[in-house]
Amino acid sequence: MSTWSGSVRELTALFSALRRARHPNPGHAAQLHARLLVSAGARPHPHPVLLTQLISLYAAAGLLADALRAFRAHLPSANPRTYAVLVSALARPRPGLAFSLFSASRREFRPTSPHLISAALAACAGLRPLCSLQVHACAAKAVPPGDVFVYTGMVDAYAKAGEMASSRKVFDEMTSRVVASWNALLVGYARSQMCFEALSVFRELAAQGREVSLDQVSVSSVLSACAVAGALDFGRQVHACAAKLGLELSAVCVSNALLDMYTRCGCSRESLAMLNAVDCRDVVTWNIIIRGCIHDNRFREACVLFRSMLRNGTLPDDMSLATALQASACMSAWALGASMHASAVKAGFLDSDGVASSLITMYSKCGCLDDARRAFEGAEDHLYVMSWTAMITALQQHGRGMQAIDVFEKMLENGIPPDHITFVSVLSSCSHSGLVEQGRKYFNSMTQDHNIKPWTEHYACMVDMFGRAGLLGEAKQFIDQMRVRPDASVLGALLASCMSFRDLEMGKEVAKKLFVIEPGNTGNYVLLANIYASHGRLEEAKEVRRWMMFYELRKEKGCSLFNNESRTCTL
Repeated sequence: MSTWSGSVRELTALFSALRRARHPNPGHAAQLHARLLVSAGARPHPHPVLLTQLISLYAAAGLLADALRAFRAHLPSANPRTYAVLVSALARPRPGLAFSLFSASRREFRPTSPHLISAALAACAGLRPLCSLQVHACAAKAVPPGDVFVYTGMVDAYAKAGEMASSRKVFDEMTSRVVASWNALLVGYARSQMCFEALSVFRELAAQGREVSLDQVSVSSVLSACAVAGALDFGRQVHACAAKLGLELSAVCVSNALLDMYTRCGCSRESLAMLNAVDCRDVVTWNIIIRGCIHDNRFREACVLFRSMLRNGTLPDDMSLATALQASACMSAWALGASMHASAVKAGFLDSDGVASSLITMYSKCGCLDDARRAFEGAEDHLYVMSWTAMITALQQHGRGMQAIDVFEKMLENGIPPDHITFVSVLSSCSHSGLVEQGRKYFNSMTQDHNIKPWTEHYACMVDMFGRAGLLGEAKQFIDQMRVRPDASVLGALLASCMSFRDLEMGKEVAKKLFVIEPGNTGNYVLLANIYASHGRLEEAKEVRRWMMFYELRKEKGCSLFNNESRTCTL
């Protein structure tokens, strides 16, 4: 027995030493596994402590399949700590399996240990909210309310599942909190774009004083909320806090968040000052600067900055390429976009849905539908909703409505759920192709099959579809039955149809509503005047144009945005 105990101590020391290595050698894990079996002698299974350490070593070496095999082979030796180590290792790559192991451990060991509950909470981020509720029920029975570590994980799990009301409730019930508890709630609000709630939590956290100190996670998260909400004044106050704490330039995530906040709020002077003050620019810094240029329609400058990033030795990520491709698409710069395509291939980013969708959009806007199709087909096995939507939109914009619908049907067959933008393109395709019945079917399927609440754009597409088919009465009836008040895009589509089919009475009625909604839009006056003129009522048409002169409205001259020089722009 003493020999066995000595062997356990020896192997425990070996496991600990290997696990502390920065990159554990996979071969060492297998060798120690063999040594473990030899040391067990006549015993059918190794000591529970050694089994736990073996699984931990396999997980640290990235050999999750071997860790699972060792666990299943020696299941009788597993204790709650063994389950906790394996559940923690599987939480991110295979959350479903991790939660199944947690459920199995509950049948085996009662009460559930806090370590195991914490490991299961990490898996809940990739699962349904119901899983968080089940773990919460276990924690309520087995873990005292004062366990900050477990209940902070609970706040974080609910927040990652989008259940912010439950997250706040758990947070409020905690008897003691640390900065990680506050950060979990704050990050959850920021990620859910509940920006004003995030600002309120930050105020509460800042009021704690020395009890709980702010850190870079708190500051960067609230700055992200300020950027989304456009809360510039509050953001400046947070900037002052960051400067007092020494986080303004020492923490890259904080300096990037400040740069992003000032860029999104349109403060070019402050964003330039932040950019000049930052010594270390990582890829996130460059992405923020490039995105800011695109936001201000400075597309050529965005491409120049992308080139500067490459020359600076900063490797682009998928976000960098997607953003730069967006700039080249806006300039219709085919050569520039094609060179970025080559960079994406070299860097292995074609699997990224953002890069693939940006490539499709870029080629489509450059008038190269065949290239867009090849980019789509080249990455079809890795595509998600963004890329499918980009291809459907490209076909629709090039007048290939039937092909766009075929791609949409193929998307549904592949099990890819459509989003709001997908349906805008599909309904627009039905409108331009005269497919009224199919358009009705897709519009109804939005709410019935996909639980998508229609936007104004969807209503406008339907009105345009009815109008193009000459069904003006049905278009009018559709508007009257809308659950939301029709805006200018919906009524504008109906007015354009009244012009096409010379419906004067309905045109006058719709135009009067539009004059109230957008009195400065000259297009509505021109359409009404043309409807009058088409009926030979020239005096009424002149009267409409006199209204335009009275309100000092002028129809803008047509112009082309195409720039031949931009097609030759290269990196």
